[in-house]
Amino acid sequence: MKLRYLVVLLGLGLATGVTPLGAYAQTPTTESDMVAPDVELEPEAETGVEPEAAEPGLTAVAAYNQGVERYNSGDYEAALAAFDMALEKDPTLAGAYLYRGLIYADQNNYDRALIDLNRALSLDPGNANALFARGSVYYRQGNSTEAQTDFNAALEANPDAVDAYLYRGLIDSQQGRNDLALEDFSTAIELDPDNPSAYVLRGFALERVNNYSDAVADFSRAIELQGDLPRAYMGRGVAYYHLGLYDAALDDLNQAVRLDPNMARAYLNRSYVSYRQGRINRALQDLDRAIELNPSLTEAYMSRGTIRAAQDNLGGAQQDFARVLQLNPDSAMAYKQKGDALLQAGDATAAIADYTEALFLDPTYAAAFKSRGDARLSTGDVFGAIDDYSQALAAQPDYLEAYSARGTAYLQVNQAQNAYQDLTQAIVSAPNSADPRLFYNRGVVRARLGDDAGARRDFEQAAQLYLQRGEAAGYRQTLNQMSQL
Repeated sequence: MKLRYLVVLLGLGLATGVTPLGAYAQTPTTESDMVAPDVELEPEAETGVEPEAAEPGLTAVAAYNQGVERYNSGDYEAALAAFDMALEKDPTLAGAYLYRGLIYADQNNYDRALIDLNRALSLDPGNANALFARGSVYYRQGNSTEAQTDFNAALEANPDAVDAYLYRGLIDSQQGRNDLALEDFSTAIELDPDNPSAYVLRGFALERVNNYSDAVADFSRAIELQGDLPRAYMGRGVAYYHLGLYDAALDDLNQAVRLDPNMARAYLNRSYVSYRQGRINRALQDLDRAIELNPSLTEAYMSRGTIRAAQDNLGGAQQDFARVLQLNPDSAMAYKQKGDALLQAGDATAAIADYTEALFLDPTYAAAFKSRGDARLSTGDVFGAIDDYSQALAAQPDYLEAYSARGTAYLQVNQAQNAYQDLTQAIVSAPNSADPRLFYNRGVVRARLGDDAGARRDFEQAAQLYLQRGEAAGYRQTLNQMSQL
């Protein structure tokens, strides 16, 4: 007789982006996003106790056997009473402690579970089932170090323990050891080729290393084995998204939502696909639903805030970014995004404060330096802006927008040679740039440096680009500058 122990894996930290303006579709990151395989343990085979027909209470073995029968029938309370009786009569029954520990774990009473599992292991130190069970309890408590130690020991005792490989791989995946995770998931699949959860876990690990084609294959295999796995559809939808197959991604995410209408992250991922397809209102609806289902889902607030800012709903955007900071006060990105919304609303001073907080949390955040430079420039602090643009370039030497911004700032303080160098760097680095302001500003600089021929070429390019964009004011301003050469 086998003891069937359902274990819930508590998540894969596999975020690949947080806003619809950056990386869109994501893999699970919260502690309830993954469901593990059913784990089959056989503690009775480890204890040497043979099941026998007996009335409960006659002997320790009879009480134990009745506990096993009641456990396997799902009557955990009756099983618990039987195991209590067995241990009163014989405190050395390791299997009774193991079963009772599993019952307490099922009831989320992890402290009591550990007491019993520790006792089982003190009586039978090499019991692979008890080691695995204790490791799963440690994992559910967030104690990955002790959990991994137990899974390692369980695999030493039983190298064919598929679920120990899955748990160990999950821990490695969460901690960024992707090669080790993939090795364990692959071993589990070799041992049990028809285990759908093993393919799901490996699929998410493959997404973690940007191997989306193989991830699709694994999620598809999981679906072939068990067609009602919402997270397999969600994972495959994420992979399709990253492969640019948006219609296929949407089909899978729709199926994930149909199978589990309460899976917040499926709505979040679907919102990214809708955003990319230009269906902004649909994206917002999915983000609202994701937040309704999981009010702590920070990525949903970040994405909704970004969309709201793009729609000039600056109050709503600020509220969303503030909510992210309530949930995660150490989010440099949330401070930066909130600063952007404040700057867009005209409050440069408050924006500078938020950018400064972002930089305190992440001193290498190039985009925050660039944005703070923009805010300082809007207040008239040109030299402060130049310093921020320079720090942005120190953090990210190929940051073209920072070169352009610093070049424009140099122009304002009549440092024409520095302005020319920065603007030329931006133009050379982006030869197909369609930003007429780059050429206009460099034309102004060249005119100041006495290079009328070069200035005329830049103004002509700027005028052409302004016409293409339908910006009449910029076109007229450029013609006016050309007339003064």
